[in-house]
Amino acid sequence: MKSRILWWVPQARPVAMLARLSLIASFICGLLAASANAAPFVYVVTLNQQFGTIDLANGKFQPIGHGTPDGLNNLVWWHGSLRTLSTFPTPGSLAKINPATGEETVIGATGLSFNAFDLAEVRGKIYLTDFSNNLYSIDPLTGIDTTDVPTGMPDPNIPLTFNDDGTFNLCDEGLYGIAGKLYATFDSYAIDPTQTPPPIVHQYVSPRVYEVDPFTGATTVIANTDWQLSAIVEADGKVYAFKAVIDGFDWSIDLPISHAELVTLDLNTGKTNKVADIDHSLGPIFGAAPVRSWR
Repeated sequence: MKSRILWWVPQARPVAMLARLSLIASFICGLLAASANAAPFVYVVTLNQQFGTIDLANGKFQPIGHGTPDGLNNLVWWHGSLRTLSTFPTPGSLAKINPATGEETVIGATGLSFNAFDLAEVRGKIYLTDFSNNLYSIDPLTGIDTTDVPTGMPDPNIPLTFNDDGTFNLCDEGLYGIAGKLYATFDSYAIDPTQTPPPIVHQYVSPRVYEVDPFTGATTVIANTDWQLSAIVEADGKVYAFKAVIDGFDWSIDLPISHAELVTLDLNTGKTNKVADIDHSLGPIFGAAPVRSWR
């Protein structure tokens, strides 16, 4: 049948048809290549009271809503809404965010106040760490913590405090449930706030990737990794992290000024690869969760 059609079409037509088919084929290949290189989106919360999505292919931020009433920490899915840690009106409260509107609703106090640090979901339960890296189980409907077990990631210093030599203590942690396991990144150090950008001058706990048993708090070191990973997230089978890059120090509030950098993270080796710098006006990113249909 094909030979008959080509025989009937005038001489110039087969060449034009072949050229057109070639263009279509090239277009389809381009689409497939773009699809193969495409990356998913994640919801994020920032210290500068922003909620929105980030394109993991290029780090572009798209705001949702008009900002949050306070700085938020962490994001986990729970039955169609996102759970997070709120700083206002009661520090350390569990809150939820409507992913369509960015509206924040406080659920209840965890009881840890400013000591509430990091939040994660694994095997249908929500877990919380404090600044000493004790692990708590949280009631997602009330915010009340129900268990308390130590982990193998203790911080020898109190973060956000000054030392006698004028250095300033900081720590970073990412906590996330992946494939039924709880993973963490953690480091502890001090910076010299008199320099711009402030360098790390004391290294207390080197940055590592850990697997954490959510029932006992027992930790297993998997690999060394980069400093200043402030959040981790898994999307479409790939793990990403947000790095808090310190740019300066604000003496009016005694806190560092930093921006976020998007990297990929290999959980087995701890190796990271930079994807993009995030808009500096957003500040550091302390929580991320994949964009998905409501459960």
